Amino acid sequence: MTYIIIALTFIFLLSLIYLYKPILRLIAEKRAIPKMEKILFSNTNETKESVLETIHNVTSKRLSDDLILDYFYKIKGLQVLNINKPINFWLKIYLTSPTKVKLNYFEQVKFYETFLNYPKINDSNSKPIYKGKELRTYNLGKNLKTQLSEKLISQKLA
Repeated sequence: MTYIIIALTFIFLLSLIYLYKPILRLIAEKRAIPKMEKILFSNTNETKESVLETIHNVTSKRLSDDLILDYFYKIKGLQVLNINKPINFWLKIYLTSPTKVKLNYFEQVKFYETFLNYPKINDSNSKPIYKGKELRTYNLGKNLKTQLSEKLISQKLA
């Protein structure tokens, strides 16, 4: 009798170890998708339906909505969010898991051309800096040398 209980416990533990990753990915998917929707569809100009229609046109309507959204969330999520910075655990697990579908080369090229700058962020490289009574915006993409030369030249001419 004890051998049966030990054998069943051993089989249960082996199956739990074998199914650990798929279960973890399933939980991550259920918890991360609402967060990804808030991030990717926060702009009112782009809706989920218009993105789905665009991708259906790119793929000639060969994929279901779930597969398209999974691909879109993972590809654009990795581009929008920085994995190296602290983010939600479930979101990180979801984004690092492989997509459910693979697009062929031409579909991938068309996808990346279509959604190159999605979501549109206005002046994303500028950061407002508060100095005294005025609010200045410095472009982080500018070279430090040009920023310093602009400051020095304006001070010398004043």
